[in-house]
Amino acid sequence: MRSSWVGIGCALLPALFAQSARADGPNQVEVTVLEARDWLRPGADHLAISREIPQSLPTDSAQISALDAPRLVLSGLGATPGALQLGTYSSAGALLDLLSNPPLTRAPCPPNSSSHDCWSTLPILLTPDKLDREYAAAKGRAIEAALGGELRVEYARRVVAKFQIGAPRSAAFAPYDRLSAKLRVRILRVTPGGAPAIGGDSASAIRIARAEIATASKLWSQCGVDLEGPKGAEIEVVDPPPPELLAIGCDSGLPASGGFVSFALADRRVRVPTHAGESPLVVADRVARAIRALGLRAWVSPNQRTSAGVAGAVDVLARSPDNAPIAIRALPNAELSNDATLSVCLGEVELGNGLSHFVESDAAAGTLEERALVKAFDDGDPSTIDVFIVPSFDQSGRIGESFIDDDGSAIQNTVIIDRAAVRAGPRSYALAHEIGHILLDMPGHPDDYGVDQSSALMDADAADASVFGPRRLSLDDCERALRESGPTARIPILKSWPFSQREPAKRATSAR
Repeated sequence: MRSSWVGIGCALLPALFAQSARADGPNQVEVTVLEARDWLRPGADHLAISREIPQSLPTDSAQISALDAPRLVLSGLGATPGALQLGTYSSAGALLDLLSNPPLTRAPCPPNSSSHDCWSTLPILLTPDKLDREYAAAKGRAIEAALGGELRVEYARRVVAKFQIGAPRSAAFAPYDRLSAKLRVRILRVTPGGAPAIGGDSASAIRIARAEIATASKLWSQCGVDLEGPKGAEIEVVDPPPPELLAIGCDSGLPASGGFVSFALADRRVRVPTHAGESPLVVADRVARAIRALGLRAWVSPNQRTSAGVAGAVDVLARSPDNAPIAIRALPNAELSNDATLSVCLGEVELGNGLSHFVESDAAAGTLEERALVKAFDDGDPSTIDVFIVPSFDQSGRIGESFIDDDGSAIQNTVIIDRAAVRAGPRSYALAHEIGHILLDMPGHPDDYGVDQSSALMDADAADASVFGPRRLSLDDCERALRESGPTARIPILKSWPFSQREPAKRATSAR
């Protein structure tokens, strides 16, 4: 699932940029980047994060020269170069990592260079995290880097060059320095006022969730994507919603035969007639009008048809005038619907026994419990990725799922993971993987219908916490994410984020 390491990776494929700088003193020190066999123009562009598995360098110098990885070429060092140090910094300017005294060898000077005495580093690996950086095969030439940050070159304790770190270096990404996404994260309590799905309390739950997002963001930095964005993810600890959703038609979606839909809402009884031949959507509209007649708010939300249904169920969500949740209840000794063919179901979220999750037959619509959960917190913005962290799913083996942007789907761009997904950590990178389904607009997995690549982030079943585990994104993956979810997509989940744009204070987090 992962390919061999070929240097700084596809992130730098077309051509890396070169930047020259001078140090005060008797010698003029120039730093240029050599990518494969191409010399790059000073100040033309940025570096990018590696997407390749760290690997030992080939012994053949010609093969080393052909690697698609940046080598720093320095002139003005004299016959016996002194101490060289590479440092990476976060976008906020904090020191991230240091690589001291990387090996230098004699090298040809760049064209039009005023010097005839140049030195070169080995191909440098800019890694997304410490796991790649610490791998033995990359020792001495790997350094952890951050999207939006810098690589600074110091010689004789003076900074002689700075390189910003951004999106992959391909023609598709040429207009963008980096990209950002907006995440809204809801950590569910097991019961109202109870313990959160992760952590011992709200503060620790938010802390764990933020760390999980940061980890996923490091992996997606391979594609120049920052999942935290300029303002940071919005994170809340919330109670499971009350039963505030009615599914008209349930899973069958049959038309009405004639009867009544009856329920209690805000201490008021609601009784809505149904007529033979009416579709679930017609009845749902009538139910919504009856709720609004009480001075309340109501939304009608159609769903896609399940494989066993005649038509899709139509959900009706009720709220108070100030948009506060209102519980819907069945009347004593009465069914929600006495219509012989048009069934009505109450959307209840009971997390104590695990969240009921979709299977192949109802994947397009989601289960009633999933819809009741997701629609209760819907902000109406399909360009936001909504993430829900629940205690567990109701069947073993499921730790995460996602709803992609599909025509006619009432749940879009939504991820649900459970406590086990967070605990699995780097063995599966469940959050990054599920977000991948959304950004790539990919409902399946490449290994479902092709060659298994256990090192690919989008592998279906890999579980490996090493550098060979499911953590790699190819240039094809990145360019697909840009096409399907980038700034020019139908729903632009990924926004352009120039280096020059200031980074405001991160969004506050809360519990409710």
